Amino acid sequence: MYPYYAVLLWFSSAFFILPAQAEPAFRVAIYYPQVPPYMYAGKNNTPQGVIPELLNAFFAQQPYTLQYVYENRYRAEVGLYDGKYDASVLSAKWTMQPEDLLFSQPVLEHRDYLYATSPLNDEPASLTGKTICLRRHYIYSAINAALQSGDLIRIDAESEFDQFNMLVNNRCQLAYMNEHVASWLVNNHFSAHTFYRQHQAADKTELTLALHPKWTRLKPRLDAFIREAHRTGFIDRALARHMKKP
Repeated sequence: MYPYYAVLLWFSSAFFILPAQAEPAFRVAIYYPQVPPYMYAGKNNTPQGVIPELLNAFFAQQPYTLQYVYENRYRAEVGLYDGKYDASVLSAKWTMQPEDLLFSQPVLEHRDYLYATSPLNDEPASLTGKTICLRRHYIYSAINAALQSGDLIRIDAESEFDQFNMLVNNRCQLAYMNEHVASWLVNNHFSAHTFYRQHQAADKTELTLALHPKWTRLKPRLDAFIREAHRTGFIDRALARHMKKP
């Protein structure tokens, strides 16, 4: 065989055995521990909930490999600024540096309430000096002034389950929680207890995905997908399904 034929054959073989280039990863930090319906660990620690369902469907149409990382609230946000993570579930008003992130179309809207084990007076003065169970590392813009002034005394908990558990065990007098998570917890873990919430919501929040700024070109596609998911009822059906999870 002539030498140049051998060289051609070698290059041809080398070309065909090159491994396919891996798709770029898109890393999503999801909070742990969590409970339904938004995002939580299912069997074998597989991410479940409205947010993973939405992202799984979206990234099935994108040239990226979706990866989930369980993380606490603080490290998830810091990791977004550092570029360690590409996205997380955050509202702009919850963040330390909202100007440094991109925020998607709202995935869900929820109301936040104050909960107690005895009837609540809606007068703000009636809450002065009370202890309140809150998620560690979470920012609560609606009650931040009361926390800063000492009118409310913060007691940190590691999860929403812990917030209600501490409340029923008299370790705090109030708990602050969104309506969907609170309803799921009452129905699945605290059905033997009676909870009261203020008639007026403490806050109303649009739940969004916060993205690292490098994903500027991806954001319009994600926003369009979220709008379509609302139009078709995808998000409403996912929320109803995960609210029923035991």
